[in-house]
Amino acid sequence: MRELRRRDFVLVALTFAAGSVDAVALLRLDVFTAVMTGNIVLLGLAVGQGAFGNALRSVIALIAYGVGVITGARIVGAVAIETDWSPKVTRALAIEWVLQAAFLAGWLLSGSSPDGAIATALVAFSGVAMGIQAATARALAPGMSTTYVTGTLTGLLSELSALGSVSGDRRRRASIVVALALGAVAGALVLRTVPMLAPAIPPVVIGVVLAMARIRSG
Repeated sequence: MRELRRRDFVLVALTFAAGSVDAVALLRLDVFTAVMTGNIVLLGLAVGQGAFGNALRSVIALIAYGVGVITGARIVGAVAIETDWSPKVTRALAIEWVLQAAFLAGWLLSGSSPDGAIATALVAFSGVAMGIQAATARALAPGMSTTYVTGTLTGLLSELSALGSVSGDRRRRASIVVALALGAVAGALVLRTVPMLAPAIPPVVIGVVLAMARIRSG
């Protein structure tokens, strides 16, 4: 039971980070790097409007996300949720942290206004990072996601329609949906008030998760 609660905390924390990632990416880079469903729509809009620069960023985000998913899946493999915290999960999240830190460094170098090659590189860093996170979350909980929650929301509402008691799965789904929204709020708020620090949210959150894993394994 303790491991399940710990897993749920990790899923919620990673979802919060994903919400902040997409808030910053959309508001500054005109692209989603976590929610690929929205990114595909943005790609279609960009092509339809002749905004081929934005279309290119969407394509880069899609490719980077795919690379991240493949990388994350190869690192993590199949992780049973009943077991203790897997070192493979720690390894995958550590790589994500490095990529998020690289994004923050590039952001700072650009003065929080990335453009051109720097913006393209940031999209790639973020896309790979979020792909790794998505693969890691899928290994931890195949029925849950930290980067796309349409299915999670659909499952939650379908279960609630039965008007039964609030089960653990329902609380888990609701927490993930709320975490994504709160992460987006946090990302947008920091971007508006202290733009230089807006991309710091994901590495801080992931750092906390990694610190907990180290304490647990130690």
